[in-house]
Amino acid sequence: MSYPAAIFRRVVAVCATVAMTATGWAAPATAVAVSIAPAPLQYVALGDSYAAGLGSAPTSDKCGRTSVAYPALLARQADGKVAFRNAACSSAATADVIRQAGTLTARTGLVTITAGANDLGFRQVLAACANAATAAACRRGNLALDRRLKTLPRDLNRMIRAVVTAAPDARVVVTGYPLPFAKAKSCPSVPLSAKVRARANQVVTSLNSAIAAAATRNRVRFVDVDKEFAGHALCSTRPWLVGTSGLRDNTVLHPTATGHARGYLPVVAGSGLADRA
Repeated sequence: MSYPAAIFRRVVAVCATVAMTATGWAAPATAVAVSIAPAPLQYVALGDSYAAGLGSAPTSDKCGRTSVAYPALLARQADGKVAFRNAACSSAATADVIRQAGTLTARTGLVTITAGANDLGFRQVLAACANAATAAACRRGNLALDRRLKTLPRDLNRMIRAVVTAAPDARVVVTGYPLPFAKAKSCPSVPLSAKVRARANQVVTSLNSAIAAAATRNRVRFVDVDKEFAGHALCSTRPWLVGTSGLRDNTVLHPTATGHARGYLPVVAGSGLADRA
């Protein structure tokens, strides 16, 4: 039995006591055990293109959702014990996730969220910094990134509170993002200087710290994927992120199918879901 199946297993036992009374004498009570098939766990995935699975497999879905994204993998390995819906959508920011929370109900038992990067405009700044001709736009973009990082905690708090309010009995798990670049002096496959790559990693580290702090503040679970992706960022020999080939379809920096299966899935599945309230 795979570990997600163990996570989602729930067994319901109902004991009924049958009493018979005759001419004033009470007959012995009999305990009857009745096995009832448990209702599937209601699982909803929220977030951006990382939660949708953009870049992990070809898809015609308008939100970029795929069957090999980590939420789909988690649900599929639960041996039919999960009723799954992926409400995530590419380009979603925290405000969009608040709207996605409209898919939650009081019966929702599990929610996963990957969101926050689109609030920063991170990839747009990287694109500007990749070209010397747009150096001024790169500088302006970095200043804007710093400003957005200061307001991001407020937006993350609003997002998580909206989710917890919509699904008060659910276990909520919020994920971070992998660092995009390995610490390499040279990286011929990526047209970014070492300085820009280091700045990108710094921004993602700050983003993950803000997400973790918001999760702690709202008493939900945060999972860090950095260790799983270590050695598999861009500029490594075996990257689990889409490289420059993804510039054509906007999938660059997104996890590949392997990134979802070996980077995200193990830490989300092992994040204490078995002891959810």
